[in-house]
Amino acid sequence: MATTENASTLFENISRRFKLGELLTEPDPLSGGLLHKMFLFQTTTGTYAVKLLNPSILSRPTARQNFIDSERIVTALAGEVSALPALTIDGSALHQIGTHYYLVFTWVDGSILPVHQVTPNHAELIGEQLAQIHAANLSSLPIQQTAASPESPVPWDTFAEKIRQQGLTALEPFITNLERIKRWDSEASAARKHLLGTTVLSHRDLDAKNVLWKSGAPILIDWESAGPIHPMHDFLETVLYWSLDEQNRVRRDHLEAFVKGYRSAGGRLDYPLEPALSAGYDGKLGWLDYPLEPALSAGYDGKLGWLAYSLSKALHLEPVTEQEQQVAVQQVLETLTALKDYEALCPLIEEWWQENVENTSRMI
Repeated sequence: MATTENASTLFENISRRFKLGELLTEPDPLSGGLLHKMFLFQTTTGTYAVKLLNPSILSRPTARQNFIDSERIVTALAGEVSALPALTIDGSALHQIGTHYYLVFTWVDGSILPVHQVTPNHAELIGEQLAQIHAANLSSLPIQQTAASPESPVPWDTFAEKIRQQGLTALEPFITNLERIKRWDSEASAARKHLLGTTVLSHRDLDAKNVLWKSGAPILIDWESAGPIHPMHDFLETVLYWSLDEQNRVRRDHLEAFVKGYRSAGGRLDYPLEPALSAGYDGKLGWLDYPLEPALSAGYDGKLGWLAYSLSKALHLEPVTEQEQQVAVQQVLETLTALKDYEALCPLIEEWWQENVENTSRMI
């Protein structure tokens, strides 16, 4: 939005469409996500947050339906867990004014915890929330209930060639690690095939930045990634979000508290872990009575997806400003580090799993 006048007009139109009353303040930009823009504004009926969606994201063929589906999921789950859905008009949360697509939320005066402030109690509460999400019966929702195709279309070699052509020396670490990246991608793809068939509809990005805390209780926000996922993959991704410190080291007390919360709310722990760990390179998997290996491999999935997205922006393969391109370069480097850290974590997770979860499951 180029001018304050244009911004005010847009928000006046949004307020009018949602019958929120007259604006009392200018829209105030909020710091936060890398994909979309958030604004806070007050009206005569209350305080609201508006998420203006990234036009380049919305231009993708399935993007609008994905947003519609994700809001259907959070609305259905709002009666099961502490979730914050967007406001709706005529049953729809996604709306358009001019070239802007947006979501509107009632403002919640909570706080997002930095990683170093997350305690085992916080981890336990999120474990409970995740188990309740996994237990919810959402089979009647009119959305795709199965995970996407396991085939990876990411052109890693093309990215490497573009880096060479453009002389982007800052991205040379990608080229250095190219074969490693393709191996992670192969493991994640195999894990997704292994994990086909059993899925739940879940948040799929339930890290600390997507949880507000108010009076010690969690409120789950930012559901645009919501969709089908294998429960072991989802469990593993989320338990790591709430167990790792700022140096990506596992805090065992946090991990054990999360598992305790998940189990106490009825979560299952009898799925194989390894495929979910590999899928974790690609995104990360769900119920704990499934073998560990597929879940470990699935753990690469989301990170690889973010790496590919960041590379597209860093290489100007989609419209970006100079600042956005620089941010994308930094995201590529940070994601490469996260992938390497995750690879180093996998054997530690397997060891902990064998010592704690598998032995405990045999006793139950």
